[in-house]
Amino acid sequence: MSFSTRILFAVSVPFVLSASALAQDKPNPPAEAPNHMTLPAGFKATLFAGEPDLRQPIALTTDDRGRLWVAECYSYPHWIGANRDRDVAANQQPQPRDRILIFEDTDGDGHFDTCKVFADKLANVSGIQFGFGGVWVCATPNLLFIPMRDDKPAGPPEILLDGWSLEAKHNVFNSLTWGPDGWLYGCNGILATSYVGKPGTPKEQRTPMNCGVWRYHPTKKTFEVFAHGTTNPWGLDFDEFGEMFITNCVIKHLWHVVPGAHFQRMYGQDFNPHLYGLMESCADHIHWGGGNWTESRGGKGAHDQPGGGHAHAGCMIYLGDNWPDRYRNGIFMCNLHGSRINHDTLERKGSGYIAHHAPDFLLANDPWFRGLTLQYGPDGGVFVSDWCDSGECHNYDTVDATNGRIYKITYGDVKPFRGDLSKLSDAELVKLQLHQNDWFVRHARRILQERAAAGKLNAQTRPRLQALFEDKTEKLGIRLRALWALHASGILAGDLLLGWAADPKEEPPLRVWALRLFADGPLNSERDAFLLSHLLQLSGEAPPGSLKFAFAAAAQRVPVGLRTNLIFALMDAVTEIEDPNLALMVWYAMEPTVVDEPERAMLWLNACRIPVIREFIARRLAAVPGDDRKHSMSGLDHAFTYLAKSADETRQADVLRGIDTALAGLRAVRMPARWSAACEHMSSASPVEVRDLAMRLGILFGDPKVVTSARKLIGDIRAATAQREHALHALLQSRPADLAPALLRLLAEPPMRAAALRGLAVYDDPTTPAAILRVYSSLSDAEKADAIQTLASRPAYAKALLDALEKGQIPRRDVSAFTARQLLALKDKEITERLPNVWGTLRPASEEKATLMARYKALLTPETLKAADRSNGRVLFNRTCASCHILFNEGGKIGPELTGSQRTNLDYLLENILDPSAVVPADYQVTIFQTKDGRVISGIIKAENEKVVTVQTQNEVLHLPVNEIEERTKSAVSMMPEGLLANLKDDETRDLIGYLMGTDQSAPKK
Repeated sequence: MSFSTRILFAVSVPFVLSASALAQDKPNPPAEAPNHMTLPAGFKATLFAGEPDLRQPIALTTDDRGRLWVAECYSYPHWIGANRDRDVAANQQPQPRDRILIFEDTDGDGHFDTCKVFADKLANVSGIQFGFGGVWVCATPNLLFIPMRDDKPAGPPEILLDGWSLEAKHNVFNSLTWGPDGWLYGCNGILATSYVGKPGTPKEQRTPMNCGVWRYHPTKKTFEVFAHGTTNPWGLDFDEFGEMFITNCVIKHLWHVVPGAHFQRMYGQDFNPHLYGLMESCADHIHWGGGNWTESRGGKGAHDQPGGGHAHAGCMIYLGDNWPDRYRNGIFMCNLHGSRINHDTLERKGSGYIAHHAPDFLLANDPWFRGLTLQYGPDGGVFVSDWCDSGECHNYDTVDATNGRIYKITYGDVKPFRGDLSKLSDAELVKLQLHQNDWFVRHARRILQERAAAGKLNAQTRPRLQALFEDKTEKLGIRLRALWALHASGILAGDLLLGWAADPKEEPPLRVWALRLFADGPLNSERDAFLLSHLLQLSGEAPPGSLKFAFAAAAQRVPVGLRTNLIFALMDAVTEIEDPNLALMVWYAMEPTVVDEPERAMLWLNACRIPVIREFIARRLAAVPGDDRKHSMSGLDHAFTYLAKSADETRQADVLRGIDTALAGLRAVRMPARWSAACEHMSSASPVEVRDLAMRLGILFGDPKVVTSARKLIGDIRAATAQREHALHALLQSRPADLAPALLRLLAEPPMRAAALRGLAVYDDPTTPAAILRVYSSLSDAEKADAIQTLASRPAYAKALLDALEKGQIPRRDVSAFTARQLLALKDKEITERLPNVWGTLRPASEEKATLMARYKALLTPETLKAADRSNGRVLFNRTCASCHILFNEGGKIGPELTGSQRTNLDYLLENILDPSAVVPADYQVTIFQTKDGRVISGIIKAENEKVVTVQTQNEVLHLPVNEIEERTKSAVSMMPEGLLANLKDDETRDLIGYLMGTDQSAPKK
């Protein structure tokens, strides 16, 4: 049973439809909108600017005078240049009209008094930042710099970088933010891969990027991807310790970003297929009530209390001086579905952070609210931009471009700022590093960086900053500010950084940043690599996890051939099995070295204390080919040389597990050197897992002794069922030609029957249909499903299935609409013609939905549901749904988890059950495979590489070799079979629905 969504599927972003917007044709008037907002006591909202003075505010920033610079984007959703061929054919030339405006509030009343147009006739603007004598602009496909003089452009925009893809649609690059290290950071979304570089750079020399965080250095003119992953990050900020966080859509909303990270993604694969694991969000919660993310549109019902929805933008970590201290270092983000501002709090945990949900900070009480940006200014008040629309990013036809607001949120009395930081002396800028409001700190640091780049820094600036840093009576945050200012200004020696990083008396955040800043430069020499490895060894008996995290990140910046000693030092230092993100960062640094030095990797198997890293090493080794011309060993040869000597059975299991995963789906692999010695060595191992994995690999390698032993085992009724099943699965993976008779014999043994039924689909044996039909009536419900799947897999088998249906040997209700579609996918004329007469007409469920909805709503009245036997409903759920769905922590993971979905809504349940294929999210779309030996397989693609496709069918996970695929077709059909309720009696329907709508687990039926 696979619950599909009722909404048009698309990737979420800033600008998402709130379903409740349909109930209000217009937004609250600009002047009245703040009065509708709900805020904590003591706070107030004012309209800073709104239509007609402002429209389409997609990004904002402040200058050194505290004035607000706002980018208006009129290009969205029809990005200029994205449909050039279409526009030329239609004789249309869309004119760029995006603008950058400068707003100033001269009297401090929370509303602007003057507005200037700085630039117009821009295209595809999605981000803006101020500094270095001009304005930096995201204008897909370009990163622009517009020099300025007297609030006007001092020349044409300069294209610093190009190559960002317009195919990214609503996932364009965004969120320009100065980092404490002097780099300009930004985000990028998942929908398209961009190839970024300086204008004129050939594609093969450009940097590929889709979702993640990038950075550009304003004086070094260098670009790099800082971290990969997430979905569509829109919002980036730093806490008082300089740690970066981004807000995100669809999957979890918050990520702690470190250099070299590779995060979980909504879909697709990281550019490196050998990472094997992606880092998780730092949030311990989601901001919607569970179920598929699309269900949260509107932010009502079960989604209100958790936070209103999955779509987030505008990350702000409050470090101003107007709001109460309890909000300092809290993370705030706009929630587009919930028309509100969420608030999370941060707690240090292991090598990173964990974010907890705090009460929502603001409710706009306007379904048109589309907050995109949050930013505090010099008076500590916070600007909130509102795109203000009822449309969604996935509707590229209709956008209301007449609206747009910016609000200002303040607490109590506010003291307006009057001044211009760019006019201050260096000494005054250094003093601002002590300011409570980080707005002053950041602007002052950037101005010092600008002056240093221009050679205009006062000679006393360095000693002043150095004295501030070395004053250990100062708070950690102040010392960090001094350190960042020294580095950004280019007046900090690398050896000093290493000394501070090695000092166990210094606080961990300072040591982390000293190491990061040292690694910021090129680490191309053996001396750099030696210093890093030596430094880690000198970092104390138990260096903090955050410092190990930083070392793992720094190791990625060292050339692969120079990493060996540093990897050994990490192996010695990292012991935190319970810190998966740290383990993954270590692996990211290690992975290319396994290919570069496979002999050395065997030593790491002994040195490494983290099981998952040992597994990954073996998995990567298994993919390293040998060179027959040079008589060099393959990675597998090295791995089995290790296994032939290792006496550690735990490490044996880790290595075998990694190899097994790497070779999953392959039918045969050359027997590695030392296999026989390793196999004999492990044959007496105590752990069953070691013996089972060794057997499976021996079969794959074609070891005749192992194959003979496995064949005997599957027929040995005295052996444990689990071992017999394991042997059978291993044999089926290698697919010996003569295994079908053994499978047919196993149909007489109930413990092995299910595995045999599934295995028979592999072989085109003419005796199989009759053998299955002879035992069909004695099968359990689950075994009948296996039998039907096998009979529907090949034309000859399917004809026997139709015969059985025609004779009543198999009830019609045992064949679902999903299976009927699979029968049609066989593309056999006889089957296509017979199916309507034998089974019925395959009509879209939507044609019958209205009639069925009326019938079941009349049946399932509140009074009827009160009488439901939920214990029996649990039995029915386990029989019909639990193989695919989790409910109350029980069930399978093929379809979405149901525990947090809108199960109390009868309409929602019936719509999903009666018409499961109305709209199917990409994660659950079915692909139909036709193999070269005539089999048809329908299922969801779970993973894919150049050799194997992993497919989740309705009853098993298959590893399908790519070279065995004749054809594949994407289907819009859900994995959930239609007609689920048609197979139930009315009282059974009542019990099942009653169980699904329950708030807690029911007692098992006695």
